[in-house]
Amino acid sequence: MYRIKTAVALIIGYAMVAGQAEAAGWTDTVTIKGFASVNYERSNAAEPFNGEENVGIDDQGSLSGTRMGLNINARINERLRFASQLFASKDAEFAVNVDWAFGVLTLTDQLDLRTGKIKFPVGLVNEYVDVGYVTPWIQAPAVIYSELGAPNGPQMTRESFTGISLLGQQAIAGDWLLEADLFGGEIDLDGISVRELSGITLRADWDDTVQFQLSSYEGTMRGTGTVMGGAMEGVKHEGVLYGAKADWNDVIFYAERGDITMGDITAMKATSWYTTVGYRIGKLLPHLTYQNYEQGEVDDEQTITTLGLRWDFMPGVALKVELGQIKTDKGNGLFPQGSSPADTVNTTGFGLDMVF
Repeated sequence: MYRIKTAVALIIGYAMVAGQAEAAGWTDTVTIKGFASVNYERSNAAEPFNGEENVGIDDQGSLSGTRMGLNINARINERLRFASQLFASKDAEFAVNVDWAFGVLTLTDQLDLRTGKIKFPVGLVNEYVDVGYVTPWIQAPAVIYSELGAPNGPQMTRESFTGISLLGQQAIAGDWLLEADLFGGEIDLDGISVRELSGITLRADWDDTVQFQLSSYEGTMRGTGTVMGGAMEGVKHEGVLYGAKADWNDVIFYAERGDITMGDITAMKATSWYTTVGYRIGKLLPHLTYQNYEQGEVDDEQTITTLGLRWDFMPGVALKVELGQIKTDKGNGLFPQGSSPADTVNTTGFGLDMVF
């Protein structure tokens, strides 16, 4: 209860600061925006999916993914600005965390230098994955965006990294915007870390309608202790993710694939992909998503099919309903290690997303 009160008090406090900033005429330099999501998902299985007990989705129902956040952006001068996000979620008992906080130095009109705790720029939607209002799903596809700890899950994306990023962009003919993001530093995973991180993300965006993205990164595992008998310590962790998304003439489309290796450890080799298609009908957006997950050279193999409906019933607020089916062909997939999930598990989900 204390953490919930702390989160609410902090959000109210920032709202008061925003009001004072406006009264002082600072609105041209300080921007504060917020988002919140309330999610409820349930399955017909006792084993929790995509999370430990009391977090993952099971037959007791789960509010996992219920969250709120504040984005604060401050322009110090023409060349320097600061960005951060405060975040609280049901998964962490609503303790307030700083998801990312970094400074941006504009070197030229086309080149920015970022340093601090930076959003991990890997995955089509990872840089805004917490803001449920801007995506069609209740939660982003788990086969790519799951945050399960090692050695479970795909291990493809993370919340943020601490380090430096050189972000360049160039507009070209035909309304195309090309971006390249060189980044490096380390990722903290609650004791375990990925050191000597380096990577690059390339994007091509056409008129905010079609986007292509490719990311490649690598780092060295440190502090793994006895995880997998100590086999992960000092091992190179490498990932390649690529995908495309489009929102054109009321048709939405997402497709993404990721491949992960961790040295020669067969059990940590993972391949994941998903595809989403949908068609907007006024304020309604029905959509269908298919996900595929394989790990350990098919020691784990799982597919997820989800039929969803999004309803934008008022400005800045969306209601979502989803029906899903999880099929585990081999192993445990994104269920806990050592569990025995049914071959087919059905899920139901409801979500309410808002921005303010």
